[in-house]
Amino acid sequence: MVIASEALPKTDPYLIDRLSAIAALKDCGVVVVLNKCDLNSADGLYEIYRAAGFPTVRVSAETGEGLEELKPLISGKLSAFTGNSGVGKSSILNALDPAFGLQVGEISEALGRGRHTTRHVELFHLSCGAEVVDSPGFASFDSEELDLELKRRLPETFPDVAPYREGCRFVGCSHTKEKGCAVLEALMEGKLQKSRHDSYLRLYEELKPLKEWAEQKK
Repeated sequence: MVIASEALPKTDPYLIDRLSAIAALKDCGVVVVLNKCDLNSADGLYEIYRAAGFPTVRVSAETGEGLEELKPLISGKLSAFTGNSGVGKSSILNALDPAFGLQVGEISEALGRGRHTTRHVELFHLSCGAEVVDSPGFASFDSEELDLELKRRLPETFPDVAPYREGCRFVGCSHTKEKGCAVLEALMEGKLQKSRHDSYLRLYEELKPLKEWAEQKK
C-alpha cells in the first residue's frame, strides 16, 4: 500500500514509482491509496495510477470517505503501509480501527512535509481481517541493496510499459531515446503517462553507472 496525497505534504510521483518498481521486483502487488481527499481530491495522481493499471483508491482518514472501498483490498492479506512522512499512514490505521490510538504528527507549513511519529516497523491485526505493517515515513527512499537487480529488470517493473516493449525495433531497447521504440511512440500518442515515463528515465539515469560503482566497492 503506497499512501500518497496531493494535500500537504504533497507526494512526488517519483517516490510512488520507485516504491512500485521495488515492489514489482519482489512480486508484491501495489495499491495506491490517496489520503486526505477531503482536502484535495488528488485528481492528478488518481488519473496517473489508474491509467497505469494500479488499483487506486481515494480515502480520508478524517471523514472516513473511501475506507469501505479500501477494506476489501487489505482484508485477508498482509500489507505494508508505506509513503512519505505526514501523509497519514497511522491516521488511516486509526480510522480503520480506532482501538489502536496511534500517535499522529503535525504538518510543517514552512517545510511542506510531516514530522516522523512512527519510529519503528510494527504489525497490526485489524478487525476487518487484515494484517498491516506500519512503517516510518521518509522524505527520500534508498534501495541500495536492490538497485543492481532493479537496473537489470527496470522495464519489467513498469507494468504500463510492458505492453509496448515487444514492438520495439531493436533488441535491448532502453526505451529512452531509440528510433523505432514502441514505448516512446506510445508516449507520444498519449497511451503512456508522461510522469510515469519521466520516472522511468530518472531511474534509468540514476542506475546507469551503478555496475561500475558496485564492482569498485567489492
